[in-house]
Amino acid sequence: MIGGEKHVVVNEGQEETFLQLFRALKSEMTRHEPGNVYYDLYRSRKAPRTYVVMERYRDEAAFQQHQTSAYGRPLFEKIRAIIKIEVEYYDSVA
Repeated sequence: MIGGEKHVVVNEGQEETFLQLFRALKSEMTRHEPGNVYYDLYRSRKAPRTYVVMERYRDEAAFQQHQTSAYGRPLFEKIRAIIKIEVEYYDSVA
């Protein structure tokens, strides 16, 4: 399995746009990415524009499908335009 953790800070005034784009992306993933185990969004209790995305994929093929999806590309571009992000991916070892 491959896991990912994204730390996201949304630009001020763009919170609702971010949430709409995230929900659209997750909806597409649910329909088209059977190898995605989960793709969850959590909002900080201390900093309301700060989020963590936790994601998991069954294997490398599922991860690559997510990274290269035709529906994801325009959504990723719109999301990245309104956030600051740090991303780390992990391989399952146990």
